[in-house]
Amino acid sequence: MPEVMLVEDDADLRLAAAETLELAGFRVHAFDAAAPALDVLVADFPGVILSDLRMPGLSGLDFLDRAREIAPDVPFILITAHGDVPAAIRAMRGGAHDFLEKPCAPELMLDVLKRAQAMRDLHLENTRLRQIRIEDRLIGRSAAMRDLRDKLRALARLQLDLLISGETGTGKELVARVLHDLSPRCDGPFVAVNCGALAETDVDRELFGTSDSPGLIARAAGGTLYLDELESMPDGLQVRLLRVVEAREITPLGAGPRPVDIRILGSVKRPPESLTAESRLRADLFHRFHATLPLPPLREREEDAAMLVTHFAAEAAARHNLPKPHIDSSLRRRIAYHDWPGNVREARNLAERLVIGLDTSFPQPGSAPGATDQLAGMSYDAAMEGFEARLLRFALIQTGGRKTEAAALLGIPRKRLYLRLRHHDML
Repeated sequence: MPEVMLVEDDADLRLAAAETLELAGFRVHAFDAAAPALDVLVADFPGVILSDLRMPGLSGLDFLDRAREIAPDVPFILITAHGDVPAAIRAMRGGAHDFLEKPCAPELMLDVLKRAQAMRDLHLENTRLRQIRIEDRLIGRSAAMRDLRDKLRALARLQLDLLISGETGTGKELVARVLHDLSPRCDGPFVAVNCGALAETDVDRELFGTSDSPGLIARAAGGTLYLDELESMPDGLQVRLLRVVEAREITPLGAGPRPVDIRILGSVKRPPESLTAESRLRADLFHRFHATLPLPPLREREEDAAMLVTHFAAEAAARHNLPKPHIDSSLRRRIAYHDWPGNVREARNLAERLVIGLDTSFPQPGSAPGATDQLAGMSYDAAMEGFEARLLRFALIQTGGRKTEAAALLGIPRKRLYLRLRHHDML
């Protein structure tokens, strides 16, 4: 429920304003002077302040100064008489969010307060996200995840355009949101654009907007624009994006060029160098990004898999109001040795099935959906390496991790099994 701290010394005006606000769904905290309001004001007050300018004791301007010391992020709106407008304008320069002239139409008052409340809600949500430790959002104790978190902490505060690369399900959009939430732009919008879903017939209007309707790029002003699956964008549109990345300028339909203040994050499913070699990602666009952040697939951080499944299972159990499932040693072994073609998204889906009692079996090597597609573009040696790794994992799962039995199942000497396991970093 939206909240407002109403400070007005005129009892009739205070009562009328409070009734109007309560009927509109606001929780009203009404005061007849600034001093008692200051006594209860705290920095995390979730609403807005609406105060008269001229009051006995502390004036509205004095109240503004004190309120900004206690709660600098709470929007402060002044109510002024007609002759006090210059003072209200000075107050806005001093940090007031807006001002209203008496007599004020209820519709105008409500509109101003609702917009101020929306701004306050956004600030509080961004603050909440920033306070969530990065370790609780990007889960894992592997060296790869520790290194990724360190890089994000260092890069988030810099005004750099970054390209995030990683397989489907590795968490590219989550990484982009973390970069935004840890950046100085955290109070601005985060606008995600699925480049693969843009309709070519209406892409100009959708992305660049028109003279009277902002597009997705303009809506990210003051914040972050995230371009997902950049390689799926048509070549002609990639050319138009060059200007946006290079000059921070857009040209809406029916209008001239306009500057836009944004940070740009992009993502691709494969290493960008291979995409440029295949002409799926323009080299001149790729090189306009300052750096590339590769995300490790889950199969390369096996020690994180069980931790992720446990975490997602606890979330799913709370969401469905069901008990947390027990993950026994047999399931833990299968989790550890599974190849995870769907990465973190697959781990989340497994946890969901585990909680609601659906099948939690894993596909055998080579039988996973899309396994043939994963071989596309791979060399013979790379394909054979991948097949051997899956075969070794399957043997270990079947034998409960007992290596002597796994060697017998595969029909190879135990020493050779150890050598191949060491080769694949599975020991």
